[in-house]
Amino acid sequence: MPHSTSRRRSLVCSAVLLMLMFTSILTMSRQSFVPSCVGQNLQPLNNATLKHAAVVAGPKIVFGRVVDGNHDIFVMDFDGSNETRLTTHLGYDDQPKWSPDGSKIVFMSGRDGNFEIYSMNADGTSQTRLTNNPAADGFPAWSPDGTRIAFVSGNLEAPGTFEIFVMNANGTNRTQLTNDNLVDGVPAWSPDSSAIVFMSGTTTVFDPNSFEIFKINADGSNRTRLTTNTVVDGQPAYSPDGTKILFASGDAISPNGIEIFVMNSNGTNRTQLTNNSVTDAFPAWSPDGTKIVFASGSIADETTAELFTMNADGSNRTKLTNNAFLDWFPNCQTGPASIGQIQLSAATFTAAEGTTTLNVGVTRTGDSSTAATVNYATSDTAANACNTTNGQASSRCDYLRTLGTLTFAAGEISKSISISIVDDVYAEGPENFTITLSNPINSTLGAPASATLTITDNESVTGTNPIDQVGFFVRQHYLDFLNREPDTDGFNFWTNQINSCGTDAQCIELKRINVSGAFFLSIEFQETGYLVYRVYKVAFGNLTTPPGAPVPIMLSDFLRDTQKIGKGVVVNAPGADALLEANKVAYLLAFVQRPDFVSAFPPGMSPSDFVMQLNTRAGGVLSPAEQTNLINMFAGSTADLNKRAQVLRAVAEDTDLRNAEFNKAFVLMQYFGYLRRNPNEAPDTNFDGFNFWLGKLNTFNGNFINAEMVKAFLISGEYRQRFGP
Repeated sequence: MPHSTSRRRSLVCSAVLLMLMFTSILTMSRQSFVPSCVGQNLQPLNNATLKHAAVVAGPKIVFGRVVDGNHDIFVMDFDGSNETRLTTHLGYDDQPKWSPDGSKIVFMSGRDGNFEIYSMNADGTSQTRLTNNPAADGFPAWSPDGTRIAFVSGNLEAPGTFEIFVMNANGTNRTQLTNDNLVDGVPAWSPDSSAIVFMSGTTTVFDPNSFEIFKINADGSNRTRLTTNTVVDGQPAYSPDGTKILFASGDAISPNGIEIFVMNSNGTNRTQLTNNSVTDAFPAWSPDGTKIVFASGSIADETTAELFTMNADGSNRTKLTNNAFLDWFPNCQTGPASIGQIQLSAATFTAAEGTTTLNVGVTRTGDSSTAATVNYATSDTAANACNTTNGQASSRCDYLRTLGTLTFAAGEISKSISISIVDDVYAEGPENFTITLSNPINSTLGAPASATLTITDNESVTGTNPIDQVGFFVRQHYLDFLNREPDTDGFNFWTNQINSCGTDAQCIELKRINVSGAFFLSIEFQETGYLVYRVYKVAFGNLTTPPGAPVPIMLSDFLRDTQKIGKGVVVNAPGADALLEANKVAYLLAFVQRPDFVSAFPPGMSPSDFVMQLNTRAGGVLSPAEQTNLINMFAGSTADLNKRAQVLRAVAEDTDLRNAEFNKAFVLMQYFGYLRRNPNEAPDTNFDGFNFWLGKLNTFNGNFINAEMVKAFLISGEYRQRFGP
């Protein structure tokens, strides 16, 4: 095999199939990755071939095409029709892979002078850079659960440094999985996202037949060799059911002998599928596992290869492309039909007002072999006045606004969302509101994705306000402050507190105030709702709209996040502490991946700047020693998502912050809990009311009884009229 510099540069920049067919661009040699290659001999293709692809039911095939040294990405139907160009940059765009839901494509590009990982929508829009570092990144592969991308990264000057990495789908949390001083490349995920197969050879690409196929766990552990041969084995791909691995194999010194093989996922039962006088490589499964798409071409022609399909047993070889270009790196769109759909079980649901909950069914159809999630939220168009009869239910007075994420385990096909109903005494007839599903992960939305929910009235005439009834009063506090139905022990305890007064009106009033205030002071609220308040304070500071707002969070965000962190938690119940801790960890980890947080704290931010900004927004609550400890937690880099979450949590749980924000949060919860609105919403127009009560509570050193704050909200017409006249 010739090793001259000009020969090696020709192999890379022309993207020839001879490129060992396995080590390919990332691992050829240090000459293979010189940046000058990125812009060498690049000519734009005919712009008439460019249009945004219409995303239809698949599967489609995305692939790379090389024309006169210019690499671009194309998509076509599975039969080879409707070919459409997606990228037009005068740079290297290649190695495309579909996201599991078929909505995005991840690929490698050299458009910015270095090889990095990018993503784009399925129609070619929104091309976004995901990696940004001096190393060369390539061979991206999306995990089937949609959360991570595996890829290869290494030093261009030393091919032996190329290792397998993973990162989150948005480019954060770059994590190295292999560290063997060998050339590792072309990773592919198992269908359950638990393992990665890849090819690995020696420290040099000039011993290409040393490459074999290995498997590791998704965290990099348990490295296992699957092939042992005197020829090169590479480009592995799990079958959709996870039982087999497709790969290419042959003598890399005589690449025309490279063929496509399949073996069991444990490396046994190696079976040859192709047998030609040309090179067959870059194999990929169809979503149902019945077909294989691959590239095939003559090594004597370093510019031409075509795409073919064949049955999974190697029969029925069919040509898809027919041109004078090099077509390779095919990948089949999983698409909506392969990953299943999540939808509501009906378009309408009904509950009687006298019942406590309305249960909404959610089903999963199609492929349910992996875990999937979907968001849900209730909404309505009712006016603030709860005594208005307009057929619209209101989250202020008729039901508990319910938001969250529903998680389907692998194999699970049905779930239920429980929405608490408020039994007011207004005679208002049947009232409607809506529930909507959104943002499916590892699935798509089926129909219906929204439903009309109806509460049938149980009054013919308006009755006496039920908020004066002890049981109603206590249950409503569970809904308003803890976002859940009461547990029996807690409900009995708080009702007994009030009932112990008998008919003593003064005692009842005081007990109602104490019981009400206790919900804010409870461990459960302090570790859920108040923690959410503090997380927003630390992450973003106070609201900037309107300018000068004295609070860090709006009601809608508060309800969504509090319900997420408190889901299933009943303090003092068996397992409650472990569940709450798990919820906190998951919540903070998701929080630091939110676009608004990533924008405010980009991955390249230094540890000192990261901590300083958190501390500034928190009001300067950290001591110098605390700041130093948190900076050291990062060990020099803020890219680790777990570390980001831990540092954010540490500041949010700081004792000085708790004390500094306590009274502000107490006042804000009067509006969120009792009035179910933001302090500056109608009938208010600004934060004057909030500031009045904060000043009064501060005057009485936080004593809400002496400040008469809780009492004032409990007896206010706005609170009482949520439930009756």
